[in-house]
Amino acid sequence: MSFFKFDQENASAGFELVAEGKYEAVIVNAEAGKTQAGKPKLSVDFEIRSDVPQNHQGAKVLYNTFTFEHEVSVRIVNSLLKACGFANNHAFSSPEDMAKQLINKNLKITVKHEEYDKLVDGEKQKRTAAKAKYYDVSDVTPVMQDGGLTIGDDDLPF
Repeated sequence: MSFFKFDQENASAGFELVAEGKYEAVIVNAEAGKTQAGKPKLSVDFEIRSDVPQNHQGAKVLYNTFTFEHEVSVRIVNSLLKACGFANNHAFSSPEDMAKQLINKNLKITVKHEEYDKLVDGEKQKRTAAKAKYYDVSDVTPVMQDGGLTIGDDDLPF
């Protein structure tokens, strides 16, 4: 018996830009930081859920930045928190606390493409990135609900 058998039909074709659309996702990374002006910001990375039948399973939607200084920015953060299931008036003690509480939250994201310039070998090149632009409550029950299962002695075979 071999450890691994090569299958050329099952080889990765490389990077594929996530198509625009709605996806069930989970927050896999959230980091607090500061903007260039020294104001608080939050950088959030999403992963398209693999336990839900949908395109781009396992793909990442990276480097989504949230700020807190303008009314529109605050509304966007509030829509993210609502989609993640936080109760109204839930208080966060700091951007770091918010980042910590966002990890592993399930939600539905709407992906849109954004163009940007990247400097490569001294010349600007146009690039396209997938970014989460809208946030909704997930349509899918999370794999593990808060509280877990209660197993008593009567449930054990020994």
